Amino acid sequence: MDASRQADSTRSFASGVRPAQQARSKATLLALLEAGRESLEEGTLEELKISEVASRAGTSVGAFYGRFENKEVFFYAIQEKILSELGVQLDEMFARLQKTQADAYQYINTLTTFWVSIFRNNRGLYRAAFKHSSAVPGVWTPFKRLGYHGSELLVETLLPALADQGVKSDEKQIRVAMQFVNGLLVNATINDPGPVRLDDKDMQGYVSRFLCTFLGLEPPTGKRGRPGKKHKGES
Repeated sequence: MDASRQADSTRSFASGVRPAQQARSKATLLALLEAGRESLEEGTLEELKISEVASRAGTSVGAFYGRFENKEVFFYAIQEKILSELGVQLDEMFARLQKTQADAYQYINTLTTFWVSIFRNNRGLYRAAFKHSSAVPGVWTPFKRLGYHGSELLVETLLPALADQGVKSDEKQIRVAMQFVNGLLVNATINDPGPVRLDDKDMQGYVSRFLCTFLGLEPPTGKRGRPGKKHKGES
């Protein structure tokens, strides 16, 4: 893995964040960020109360403002920390797949499981960013960066795997496929209109089948979009 992409959870995540130097201060910083993430999953950014975040983190309001200028800076710090960690996890996932010489189905199914989980586990973060995107356009930049990186890794690894299985595709086709997937999951996170909702157990299967079909790979058979037979290396 590129060392430059290693997540340093104790660095200053955004301007307006006072960096922590001592171990205890670093622990407090991380506890506040995790408490903020949990609070966003339960309500909106507007509803988030600093006193409740501090209490959940086991610290004080004074300690909060000793680290963050205001609630907006706090949100950006949460966002950057989570997306940095997800970027590292993405690198590690693709490294494992390459090491095991995964086939195209494994790349698609593994990425789909990971990508859907990003939206399920961080819907509060996405909703807050979406709500503020009109006033602060750059708020989507970290999400775009993660999406571009995921597409880049998929292009590098899936194209050869598809070729090995006799499927002709190209870089643009893979990037467009991921654009559709991201659009679907963002809509499911913000609006959740159905008929397949974000938390439905079949969501991953439908996304996998879409990617297979769009890229010209015969989808595995299975009920309601779920993968059917297992392929080499799957447990």
